[in-house]
Amino acid sequence: MSQYPRDEFDKVPETSTRQGVHRERLIPARSSGVGLIITVGVLALLVGLAAYFVLPRLGIGEGNASPAASETPAVESSEAPADAPEETPSPTPSSSPSSSPSSSPSSSASETPSETPEPSPSAPVADRSQPVVVFNASGISGLGAGISARIGADGWTTALVGNWAGTPLQTSVIFYNGEAQRANAEELSALLGIPTLSESPEFSNVTVVAGPGFQ
Repeated sequence: MSQYPRDEFDKVPETSTRQGVHRERLIPARSSGVGLIITVGVLALLVGLAAYFVLPRLGIGEGNASPAASETPAVESSEAPADAPEETPSPTPSSSPSSSPSSSPSSSASETPSETPEPSPSAPVADRSQPVVVFNASGISGLGAGISARIGADGWTTALVGNWAGTPLQTSVIFYNGEAQRANAEELSALLGIPTLSESPEFSNVTVVAGPGFQ
């Protein structure tokens, strides 16, 4: 006798051979369904592992990389035209001669003003029309007349010839009054060889005083 309480499935003849039929069928049915699920799961796991590890080694997945390889030449072809324009400027030297003539006139025009010398103020010119006074301070007779004839031959006019009555001089001197007579005094200095020039307002005309040692 069983220790469990009796239920509706136990209401069968005790002599029947079908005792416990329902319980025996339920247990194998449940165990077979769980086993099928486990089997399918294991097979799916194996297929996934095979696809992840085995197929890349066989080269089956390389077909996906082919588009990338096909795109690489496209990139290179696109870069080739970019290089071509860099080579095209090489003919530019032919255009440079046309630009150089246009720039050279401008540079020459800019250089011309710098090269032209600025006009320097003209030096005062001697005026031989102004009369000259000649004094003899050397004590040599006739020296004043000789100086007058000497400057007269160079185009000068003598206003007065006489003997020096001022302070005794140690050398010959040419006196002039202001810058207006300076050019005449310098001209007579070069002509007579008298290097000493003296500006003095006491003389109205350029005055040549021949002192000792005048030649």
